[in-house]
Amino acid sequence: MTITHTADVVIIGGGVAGLSTAMQLAARGASVVVLERERIGNGSTGRAAGLLGQLRGNAEHTRMLIDGVKIVRHLEQQVGVEIFVQTGSLRIAETQERAEEIAALVDMGKSIGFAIDHLQPAEVHRLLPYMRTDDLLGACYCPTDGHVQPAELVSAYLKIGKQLGVRYMTHTPVTALLIEAGRVRGVRAADSEYHAPVVVNAGGPWSYLNAELADAALPTAAIGHYYLTTRPHPDFPVDRLSPAIRDRHLRLYTRPESGGLIVGIYDFEPEVHDMRRLPVDFDMSRMKAARDSLQVAKLLEAAHARFPWIDQRTPMSITTGIMTFTPDGRPFCGKMPDLDGLYHCSGFSGHGIVQSPTIGLIMSQLILDGASSYDCESIEADRYFDMPGYVERRDIERKCRDMAGNYYGKVERPEPAAQAS
Repeated sequence: MTITHTADVVIIGGGVAGLSTAMQLAARGASVVVLERERIGNGSTGRAAGLLGQLRGNAEHTRMLIDGVKIVRHLEQQVGVEIFVQTGSLRIAETQERAEEIAALVDMGKSIGFAIDHLQPAEVHRLLPYMRTDDLLGACYCPTDGHVQPAELVSAYLKIGKQLGVRYMTHTPVTALLIEAGRVRGVRAADSEYHAPVVVNAGGPWSYLNAELADAALPTAAIGHYYLTTRPHPDFPVDRLSPAIRDRHLRLYTRPESGGLIVGIYDFEPEVHDMRRLPVDFDMSRMKAARDSLQVAKLLEAAHARFPWIDQRTPMSITTGIMTFTPDGRPFCGKMPDLDGLYHCSGFSGHGIVQSPTIGLIMSQLILDGASSYDCESIEADRYFDMPGYVERRDIERKCRDMAGNYYGKVERPEPAAQAS
């Protein structure tokens, strides 16, 4: 016997994007059900490092992240838990090309009133005595950056969502979309149907499979990612409020963690995962990184180049997970033109944690108002709709893999503020 539930909105996926969207929708009076295939926050969300660098090459994207910090600060007041740790952040340059990139970023940031300035290598060494600095040509410092603690953010979304009446169903994978006359009517999961005029696909790496339930192609790919976490080192202490670091030449990012250091890498040749081949009960939190793998070797080599005290013998843990990338590194937020009621909220390319506060607000506006107070042109879900080369899975995976492989490798050219949107 089929059990039927009703709601205004059904959200597929209990990661931060789905949880934030559910909370914002419920805050405006919508009845919301979140369906999660495993446990809440147990997919990509649970494997995230959570670095939050607010300044982007686009003024509107910068605004989204600055506003996201404000939303998180409000969440902290509501739940009484620290979620955002303001450490500041540094971008460093060891080549002339990277130094020019940083100079352009500082100019763009200052033009919109953002707190950012150049920092000399000697000052970088004072701030981070455990990091190699003798090869640096320059750096820039953002004092208002930091990192978001993923577990605390999930807990806050969940707590406030429950207070607002959101229903959360775990271990409930969606098996079908209910479609009638060109409009989504809900979903099927196990022996139940969840009827709603709006369905939000926030399935992370599984999002493209959810889209295929509607015979649609969503240009996302599941990309492997690795980072290490050192244990506290008596000779190289890492203060809890040490600035985060982005070294785009070595493809590294770092931040403090429990007296040690998180060091992650955007690999030039990342793995692509076929989510269809994973078991139904796949649990991302149980993924293990082989210490003798090529990916771990490249991570350790790059980490050692910037932090010479990190090597194979350093006590550490290695974390691996799966990110959801798009061909341009920007998420898909909104609906497609061929199916009413189905919204996508996916493809955050390693930044789901930090983008989720504002993305939840944007999604609620798109669903309830039909438009957002933000300029969403660059993140519209239909920007590749029916375009040749963005339909076949092989083509999509190649484009997404190329984007992930060049995510830190490419040199950014920030847009002037007057042209940014």
